[in-house]
Amino acid sequence: MIPGPTNVDPVVLRSMAKPVLSHVSGSFADIFKETIADLRRIFQTDGLILPLAGSGTLAAEIALANIIEAGDRVLAVSGGYFGDRLAEIASTLGAKVDKLEIPWGSAANPKDVERRLSSADYKAVLVVHVDTSTGVANPAKELAALAKSRNTLFVLDTVCSMGGMNVQVDDWGIDVCFTGSQKALAIPPGLAIVSFNAKALEVRNKRKSPIGTYYGDVKRWIPILEDPTKYFATQAVNMIFALNQTCKMILAEGLASRFARHAKLASAFRAGLRAIGLRLLCEETVSADTLTVAYYPKGVDDAKFRKTMAEKYGVVVAGGLGAFKGKAFRVGHMGSVNANDILSTISATEGSLASQSYEFKAGAGIAAANRILRT
Repeated sequence: MIPGPTNVDPVVLRSMAKPVLSHVSGSFADIFKETIADLRRIFQTDGLILPLAGSGTLAAEIALANIIEAGDRVLAVSGGYFGDRLAEIASTLGAKVDKLEIPWGSAANPKDVERRLSSADYKAVLVVHVDTSTGVANPAKELAALAKSRNTLFVLDTVCSMGGMNVQVDDWGIDVCFTGSQKALAIPPGLAIVSFNAKALEVRNKRKSPIGTYYGDVKRWIPILEDPTKYFATQAVNMIFALNQTCKMILAEGLASRFARHAKLASAFRAGLRAIGLRLLCEETVSADTLTVAYYPKGVDDAKFRKTMAEKYGVVVAGGLGAFKGKAFRVGHMGSVNANDILSTISATEGSLASQSYEFKAGAGIAAANRILRT
């Protein structure tokens, strides 16, 4: 129950055990093209989508490397560990980065972003939809609209939301969107997935300076996307098999149903934690549907708590990041997670807290969660 890698359905795992195909074969080309078409439905875009071997971090670098040139001024809206990382990647690529610091646990205020955008001529604004360090969901739709109103590129990190929360790339005006495979898409780590709209591709094509990446240059991959039997670099063939299978499962569930499932499970889990007296990092109004961060009660030791969870109850959760290290724990509830997973995690949380003499009404968390789950 960590916020990635998430549990992988056995059907998806079995798809990876198929014999390896040539990455330029007609058989693989058919699977690849089918996967791209399904990804467009999940991203809700008609734009270019590029899945490559790599992690979400590589996806972030590819997203920025194609549109940023040395000296470009960008605004990074950062309210967590991964917001800071996105700013760092942009800086590494030579951008002049202005950061709008948001307190960890709070969402970006569109008015604050609008004021910063009006203060300078920015080429791009960088936003993390859901920062895995805090569980905050930023108002991506509103922020994208602000960027569009100033003809500023909008780059959105959806590593911890794509496939579990509604992200409408085209309708919201997201110019560049990226994610990884190991969270709400629910396949193993190993794929970086990036989408570019026509505006972003035009920026790439009109660069004044050479691009600083070879493998990650979207222009080199466009011929492969048009005809996957051509060669540029070797595809992660069996990971594409997994992506193809999970896309089928996501679309069979239906995007609306999948998002509703994530929302209900998240609400039930947080209700369960609150019922046993735990304080959550985020207000419910800005909480993501994919993970939750909860503070430890006074006197509860982080390492002992997570060890008990894992060894006694078989439930693995993550520790806090940054300023919350040792003070909070993080639970992912995305991908193939179900009601039984939620109830098992709450039960394990109750037992692990009780082992450190934390007092609460036994079973209160399970009861509170069930009241939501059975509606």
